[in-house]
Amino acid sequence: MLLGVLGVVLVGRSTLLLAGRGRPRRGLRPAFVLAGPYLVVRNPQFAGIVITTVGVALAAHSWALLAGSVLVWAGAHLWVVRVEEPKLGRRFGSAYEAYLRRVPRWLPGWPGPRRGHER
Repeated sequence: MLLGVLGVVLVGRSTLLLAGRGRPRRGLRPAFVLAGPYLVVRNPQFAGIVITTVGVALAAHSWALLAGSVLVWAGAHLWVVRVEEPKLGRRFGSAYEAYLRRVPRWLPGWPGPRRGHER
């Protein structure tokens, strides 16, 4: 259940930041969110949803829910790689490209290239 709660907290915090709440108010603010969980992973809302579903699956001892969690992650991954990242790259240009190199897509500290368009 702890994983489920952590996932819900991650989704909540990420959603508040996207809504403009809880961001630093000093200095110039970038056009996209560079605060909180977005400094650690590029997709904290999707990650939080997957963490929540995995936590619920483990708490319920349900292989079906766990398989559903994998499907949710796979769908989110495809959406992010094929739709969201290219769209944001066009919108924010070089600033977003630098963000892609700096912050991993799903897991903090994940080794390997951090480029946004690997598959």
